[in-house]
Amino acid sequence: MSYSIIGILAIFIHLIINRDVLWHKETYSLVPAFKQYRAFIFGIILFCVTDVLWGFFDEYHLITALYIVTVLYFIAMMAGFLLWTRYVVAYMHSNNVFTKILSISGVTLLGMEIVVLIINFFVPIQFWFDSDGVYHAGSARYFTLLLQLILFLLTSIFTFVTKARTPEATKRLRRTVGYFGLAMALLIVMQWFYPMLPLYSIGYLLGSCLAHTFVVEDEKEEYRRTLEDMLRREKLHKEALGSAKKKIYTDPLTGTGSKQAYMDDAQRLNRKIKSGDVNKFAVAVFDLNNLKNINDTKGHDVGDIYIYNASMLISEFFSHSPVYRIGGDEFAVIIQGEDYEKRNALMERFNNQVLENKATGKVVVSSGIAAYDSVKDENYLSVFERADKRMYICKKRLKQA
Repeated sequence: MSYSIIGILAIFIHLIINRDVLWHKETYSLVPAFKQYRAFIFGIILFCVTDVLWGFFDEYHLITALYIVTVLYFIAMMAGFLLWTRYVVAYMHSNNVFTKILSISGVTLLGMEIVVLIINFFVPIQFWFDSDGVYHAGSARYFTLLLQLILFLLTSIFTFVTKARTPEATKRLRRTVGYFGLAMALLIVMQWFYPMLPLYSIGYLLGSCLAHTFVVEDEKEEYRRTLEDMLRREKLHKEALGSAKKKIYTDPLTGTGSKQAYMDDAQRLNRKIKSGDVNKFAVAVFDLNNLKNINDTKGHDVGDIYIYNASMLISEFFSHSPVYRIGGDEFAVIIQGEDYEKRNALMERFNNQVLENKATGKVVVSSGIAAYDSVKDENYLSVFERADKRMYICKKRLKQA
């Protein structure tokens, strides 16, 4: 049973370190050539299972079972090599003569091994067991090991050569893949001379741990860094978008809501009116008196100050409602909540302040207000038009005062 211990240990280690690759499909985008790598790991585990069974059957001299598992052992060995070559080719993203030869070699070697094992039933050229149940290696076994040795070395040479022509970030990863091939080649040489030791399983164990540590984990780390960079860029994009949105929805002169903000909010109220989900609201419309005269006689800079002072006056009285500049000298307020309940008192106080301003030569603003009536108003515009008409009545009255 001591022979089987290495195989059992290898199986558990593979299951532990590759649990994310074997059981979690979300790892797909984190591992290079995921499908090929996953298939390769399953191939290694299958080989280790045959190695464990071989040790168990040999311990109890179960010759028939030992013969069957030996056949499976050699098939799993060649299948593992085939899966390895496919992973290397897929990982390197290469499509040249060498990679095609490598891929064909993996399939050919597996096919040859199956043919040899069939022949071995009749003529023991791969292996046999004597009358005492002792295993003996045939010439075909050494030949297949030699072919594997050559191909593992070729994969290593290929990765080392192509490494020199790749960006710096991927050189270490390709170098690691090359070291895997060298490790397997070394263990095959040792297996040649010590056929009764589980050296092939040890090679797979060391090589796959190396690949997982420096290829899979490095790719995950690179993915994490990329993800962090994407999140950082997204944050900057959102901040820029928020800044742009703020500019769009803020009037640059007065700091009140812009015409775009007003139109969007009016549309939202329209949708609520149509759905019957609207709360109480009123609209107040404001228009500055004497702005054209100020611009013509004192200049636009003084006119801008006049507009700003008007916005401050409106915002002071309607402090709980959004104020919008909807034209050069026009403002609107959508009155809801606390301001709505006090709307008439607020408008009375506002108009009194305007009369005082007129007497003292300060900013004069005409105003009109209308509250939404579910019987009269089918849309927001209906409320606005009533308020606008009242504003013009107020403007006429102020001119006559």
